[in-house]
Amino acid sequence: MPDSPHATVVCLPTLADVESYERKEERVWKLLRAGYPRFVRNALVTRAAEEAARRLGRSGELFPLVSEASARRLAEHAGTTLTSVDHVGDWCLAATPAGAAAVRLAKMVQHTGTLISSRQAEAWLAGAAHTDGADALRTIRAVLAPLLSGVGVDNILVATSGMNAVDAAIAAVDAVQRPRGRSAWIQLGWLYVDSTRLFEKARDAKHHFVSDVRNLAAVERLLVSGTIAGVFTEVPNNPQLETADIPALRALCDKYEAKLILDPSSVGLASVDVLPFADIVVSSLTKYAGSEGDVMAGVLAVHPSREDTSELLAVVRRRLEALHALDLVALATQIGRMAEVTHRLSVTAAEIARRLAAHPSVARVRTADQGPTAATYRRLLRPGAGAGALITLELRGDMRGVYDRLAVAKGPSFGLRYTLAAPFLWLAHFEEVTNEQGRAKIQEAGLDPDLLRISVGLEPVEEIWAAFELALAK
Repeated sequence: MPDSPHATVVCLPTLADVESYERKEERVWKLLRAGYPRFVRNALVTRAAEEAARRLGRSGELFPLVSEASARRLAEHAGTTLTSVDHVGDWCLAATPAGAAAVRLAKMVQHTGTLISSRQAEAWLAGAAHTDGADALRTIRAVLAPLLSGVGVDNILVATSGMNAVDAAIAAVDAVQRPRGRSAWIQLGWLYVDSTRLFEKARDAKHHFVSDVRNLAAVERLLVSGTIAGVFTEVPNNPQLETADIPALRALCDKYEAKLILDPSSVGLASVDVLPFADIVVSSLTKYAGSEGDVMAGVLAVHPSREDTSELLAVVRRRLEALHALDLVALATQIGRMAEVTHRLSVTAAEIARRLAAHPSVARVRTADQGPTAATYRRLLRPGAGAGALITLELRGDMRGVYDRLAVAKGPSFGLRYTLAAPFLWLAHFEEVTNEQGRAKIQEAGLDPDLLRISVGLEPVEEIWAAFELALAK
């Protein structure tokens, strides 16, 4: 979804479909032509890779990547030998033998968002002339500039994905801090899976996980060591939708000379103002900004006047992969509606959350502006803003039946014009939710393994509510 060759959402109607999707079973995968682009290789991207390999006489596992630099860096990180690296138009085809090393490389490509886009592949297959994205980039930056006040327009960096921005931000902090003997990271709160994996897969850096965003005492105990390069947290985190005391966290980072990366993707840049407290802000633009659900992008901004700004910015510029011109054009047609879309989604989500909280089949409803961290979230709100599109739902009964009956689109992503539901941890942490030890670990972090993450859309409230009432009926 939507009905486009460039769709970023795959709909998985039943929990059995989710299980087949995660297990790579042909029953589901033979039907997929698109999906979230870092997880589901778009059919156009696959065709471009196969056609380029045919022309070049290449074989093995094919990786159509945005640059040779990414191909070589990720292969080195994954311990993968590249049998060939070819420049193909404005992209790069890397090949490697099938096997465990190729699987590791595929995961790193997923984590860093470095596959070519479906529009880029489509244009190459058609032999289309190069598109100039300069005007589109100016449009995008003009919309984002008021939300990143003080950052020079040319320093608002638009990436291939939110995760590519995250990867560049971590690399920049590492480059500045490692010469000072600081290589460890603090992950504050449960993070989106690929952000966590980047920390976990760092080969020579310790990764500390503080599960409760309110536990700044634990953060300070780690910072005291003098080995912490940076702290990374989402504002709010996903799927708990809890927010740390960001001003207090900023003060701790200043005291102990650690960098702070903040990611407001869950509610969008139009909802919260986090740049004043961050060294680097990263955010997905696939959500809220690209509300049609047919373009993937991210943004990164370095605080303009903190220590090491110029050094951080220089590394980010070398590391980040810029969004392709065709995707810039697609995003530019949508991003102007971001503030309005975010506001409307927030208003509707608040009403749906209120009704869900009163339903006897619902055990708990989480939103960013309710619960134990509501006050810390509200301190970051822009005037008139709300809690974004996301609702996390914990049920009293069996999740499977509710999910299967729920008559909305069902798959990953959020902040789009249509309502989406996802058994979030079944998609992001399938191995954990399907064994007792993994489920216990998730529960220790304060999460229900069978939670549903709802992204409310722009449909009428009563239409959305009717779908939930029917699904929740005993």
